[in-house]
Amino acid sequence: MKQERTEDLNPRSEDIEQKVKQMMDPTIPDSPAGQPASAPKNIQVSPSSSAEPPAENALPSAPELPDAQPQNADAPPVATPAKAPAAVKQITITEHSDSPTIVAEKLDEAIAGLGSQDQAGDEMIPDDGKPIEGDPALAAVSNVTDPETDKAVDDIVAGEGDELLEVEDAIRDSDQPAEEEPKPKKHIAGAIRSFFARPVVRWGLLLALLVGIITAVLVPTSRYFVLNTAGVHASSSLSVVDESTGQPLKNVHVQIGSVSVVTDASGTASLKNIKLGPQTLLVEKRAFAPVSKTITLGLGSNPLGDFELKPTGSQYTFTITDYLSKKPIAKALATGNGADASADDKGAIKLTIDKPDEQKIQITVQADNYRSEQVMIDPADKGDHVVRLVPARKQLFVSKRSGKYDIYSVYIDGKDEKLVLAGSGSEQESNMVLVPHPSEEVVAYVSNRGNQHNGDGFLLSNLVLINTTDNTTTAVATSERIQIVDWAGDRLVYVQIAAGASADSPKRYRLVSYDFKDGSSKELASANYFNDVTSAQGAIYYAPSSAYQTTPTNFYKINADGSSAQTVFGQEVWNIFRTAYDHMTLSVQQQWYDYHLGDKAPIKLNNAPVNQTSRIYIDSPDGKHSAWVDKRDGKGVILIYDLATKTDTTLRSQSGITYPVRWLNDSVLVYRVKTDQETADYAISLDGGDPIKVKDVTNSTGISSWYYY
Repeated sequence: MKQERTEDLNPRSEDIEQKVKQMMDPTIPDSPAGQPASAPKNIQVSPSSSAEPPAENALPSAPELPDAQPQNADAPPVATPAKAPAAVKQITITEHSDSPTIVAEKLDEAIAGLGSQDQAGDEMIPDDGKPIEGDPALAAVSNVTDPETDKAVDDIVAGEGDELLEVEDAIRDSDQPAEEEPKPKKHIAGAIRSFFARPVVRWGLLLALLVGIITAVLVPTSRYFVLNTAGVHASSSLSVVDESTGQPLKNVHVQIGSVSVVTDASGTASLKNIKLGPQTLLVEKRAFAPVSKTITLGLGSNPLGDFELKPTGSQYTFTITDYLSKKPIAKALATGNGADASADDKGAIKLTIDKPDEQKIQITVQADNYRSEQVMIDPADKGDHVVRLVPARKQLFVSKRSGKYDIYSVYIDGKDEKLVLAGSGSEQESNMVLVPHPSEEVVAYVSNRGNQHNGDGFLLSNLVLINTTDNTTTAVATSERIQIVDWAGDRLVYVQIAAGASADSPKRYRLVSYDFKDGSSKELASANYFNDVTSAQGAIYYAPSSAYQTTPTNFYKINADGSSAQTVFGQEVWNIFRTAYDHMTLSVQQQWYDYHLGDKAPIKLNNAPVNQTSRIYIDSPDGKHSAWVDKRDGKGVILIYDLATKTDTTLRSQSGITYPVRWLNDSVLVYRVKTDQETADYAISLDGGDPIKVKDVTNSTGISSWYYY
C-alpha cells in the first residue's frame, strides 16, 4: 500500500503567500532590491539513454504567453495572463550510467507517480484527445515507484506553480494598472470616408444612383413620384368661355387634383402647388355641362388653353349701351339667379340660368364708372333686353324751388334726386360757388349762409366742404372774401382776406391750401393784395401786389402742398392771361411777356396780344383731356384739348353755354346754359350723341377768373 506523501510539493509556498498578501494589500512592499526571485525549474525525465543532459546552470525557458490583444494606442499596456499548464507532462530520464533494466524500472516508477497524480487529479489525455486505456505495457508498469522519480515530479509541479505565480505577480506588480479598453470615439466624417473608401461600396452607390436616374427619366411614373416626394410641384392655367358666345365665364369652378379655384372676370383660372404627373381636371359651372378629363402635368407653368362650356340652362339676351352716346359698353356684367355673364365688344350678353321657376327674374347689370341697373324679366321672355347705363357720379346743383337756396344731387337721367344741404335763407345768388372734387365725393361750397358780418356790417363769406356720400359738412373758413382757385389732389386751394387785418397790412390776403382728408391747412403765400392767382397743370401761379410790401414782389410758382416754391419772373406782374393749355401772357405795366409753362423765364413780346381774356381749363380725371369754354359767333362753345395731340376739338356749340364745367367721368361732361329762357345743366359725352338736359337750376359759379376790383 502506498504511503501518503507529506512533503511540500512547492518549496516556494512562503514566497507565493507573500505575493498573495502583496496583491491583496498594496501597502506591503515588494521583495528587497537585489534579492532575485527564484527562477522556475524545468525538470525533464527521458526514457532515451542517448538524450543529451541539460547544460549546467541552464536557464529555464519562459512560459509561453498568448498573443496580446489589440489595444488603443493611447491606453497603457495591459498584461495578459498565461495559459494554465497542460495536464499531460513529458518526462525524460537522462541518467546514462544505468542499465536498461534500471532505466526501465525508473521509467515505471515515474509513470506510476504520474498515475498517482492523475488519480488525484485529471484523467490523462493523449495528444489526440482520447483517454489512454487497454495498453498492456502501460498496465505492466503502472505500479513502478521510485523516490527520485517522485522528487522529479514534485519539482515539476512546484515549478509549474511557480510559473503561474510569477505571471500573476507580473500582472499585479505592473506600474500601470489594467484598465478597461476605452471605446473608440465615433467620428462621422471619418466613418463616411472609411465607408466610401471601399470600392465595392462606392461603385455600388454610383450604380444605384445611375439606375435611379435612368429609371426616373425613362419611367414617367417614377419620375413624378421622385419629384413629388422631393416637394417639387407644378402650376397650371386655363381660360373658360361660353361655347355659345365665346365670351369669358366668371366664377367657374376649376379643379386639378386636390387644388381648386374659380375663374376671374376674364374667365382665367390660375392654379399652383399641384402634384406632377397624371391628374384629373374638372371644369364646372351651374347651367353648363361640366368638363372632366385626365391631364399630365410636368415641370413649369402647364398652360392648358381655352375650355368651352356648353350651356344647358335657359338663355336670356341683353344689349348694354351708354345712356348718352348709345354706344355699346364692352365688359359689362349681368348677374342673377346664381348666374353671370359678360358683354362682348358689341355690348351683347347671353345669360344662362339653370331652371328658372320664379314668376320674375331680377337681373343686375353693372360696368365700371356706371350706375348699376336692376332689370325684371319674365322667364318666358327670350327677347333682347336693352339696358342703358348712366355715369355713377351724380350732378350737384342749387335750386330755389323751396324758397331757399338748397343743394341737390341727381343722376343725369333725372333719377334719384336728393337734398344734400338745405339753405339757411341768408344766401345771396351772386355769392354762391360750387366746386366738386374731380374724382372724390366731396364738394366745396362758398356762400353767405352763416349770415355773419364784420365790424363794418359787411356780410362775410363761409367756406364749407360737403361729403356727398353721407351729406356731412365741414366748416373750413369765414372771411370778407373767399375765392376758390382749384382742387389739387386732396387739397383745396383758395384765397381769403385775413380776419381783422387792416387795409394796409402786408399779410391781409392769404393764399391757403386745405387737405380735406386730414383737415390740415397750409399758408402758401400772403400779401396785402394779389394782382392775380391761377392754377395750371397742378401748380399754383400767383402775382402779389407791391402795395404796402416791404419785400420785392415777383411772379411765383408753388405746389399745393407748399413744395417746389420758385420765382418765375423777377418783376411785379399785373395780370395773368392763360392763352393756351401750356402758355400764359403776362402784363408788366405797359409791357407784355409770353411764358411757356415749364420754362425758366418768360419772353418779351413786341406788341400787346389781340385777345386779352383768360381761358379756364378743367382737366379730366384721367388727365388725357381738358375742357374750356369760348364765345364764338354769339354762342358758347365747349372745346376739348387733347393732351396727346395738343389740339382742340369743338364738342358743343350752343347759345348760353358758360361755366361752370364739370367732368362726371373720363368721357362725360356737365355744362351750364344760361339764357333768357332757362338756366339749366346739360350732360354730353365725348363719345358722341346729343346732350341731354339734366335739371333746371339756380345760377351759381365755379372756378372762374381772378376777381378784379
